[in-house]
Amino acid sequence: MNYYMEKIHDERKELVVTLTVEELKQIIVESLSILDTPKPDETLLTRKEVAMLLKVSLVTINRWMKEGRIPYHRIHSRIYFRRSEVEEALNRPSHTGKRKSS
Repeated sequence: MNYYMEKIHDERKELVVTLTVEELKQIIVESLSILDTPKPDETLLTRKEVAMLLKVSLVTINRWMKEGRIPYHRIHSRIYFRRSEVEEALNRPSHTGKRKSS
């Protein structure tokens, strides 16, 4: 690959690149493969999917949401969870819910 930089009047820089067809194909293939790779962080789950994943009831999911134990996102009128955020929240140490006796 050959690179050539040229200064323009308004201080912007322009990059002129000479590529072979094969080099261009390789760049395109690499760029598309990056776009096709799903990011595990971004996987959105419904309440039902989270309940099935964690083997708990929808009532438990609703309670955890209310308590702030698991983060959720409201998109229009629907509620979604990012899988990575749910896993992270459940791995954090939490209170057992037991009261101290006096």
